[in-house]
Amino acid sequence: MDLDNPAHLRILATRLRDRVRAVAAAASAPAGYLQSRIGDETSNLADLLDDLTYAVTWQLDEAARHPHQHTPELRRGTAAAARAAIPVGLALAGLGQAVAQLGALHTLDAYEPTDEQQAAVQHTRQCLEKTLHAASAQLAAAAQHMSQGADHLHAPSRRPLSSSEVPAYATATLPPAPPPSCGPNPTR
Repeated sequence: MDLDNPAHLRILATRLRDRVRAVAAAASAPAGYLQSRIGDETSNLADLLDDLTYAVTWQLDEAARHPHQHTPELRRGTAAAARAAIPVGLALAGLGQAVAQLGALHTLDAYEPTDEQQAAVQHTRQCLEKTLHAASAQLAAAAQHMSQGADHLHAPSRRPLSSSEVPAYATATLPPAPPPSCGPNPTR
């Protein structure tokens, strides 16, 4: 993947927009098809994140080996692909959360139907839908940033960033992992 080619960045943006539509469509999929849709999209997003990761790390390796060949356009394209990895990873994490929500629905299904159980099922389904829409929004943001990266690829060079200007995404860390939960163990 030529990260210094605006057409290649636009292809990545198109791939991201395709995933936006697919994840949003999964939110409205009938119950029997939802699991396979989420499984397919998890795999598709993992592949896309793998492609972004490989393209960025390969360019970084090349820059270390041949610094004189790493043009400003290539640096900007590499930075655009690296920035896209964050929302794609967050969308993938959202699909992981959706899998957990599907598991919760499966667990709730094992209980005798009561008003409380039905309310819990409805609430979990609403949360699942919100999760899928949030994942779709992350992908839409990544697609928009990738398109902007393609548009600005050949912009004039700017001065290097000072330490106070480094974007927050570059200095942020992951939140701590939640403690393991011991959920209900239903029996029928």
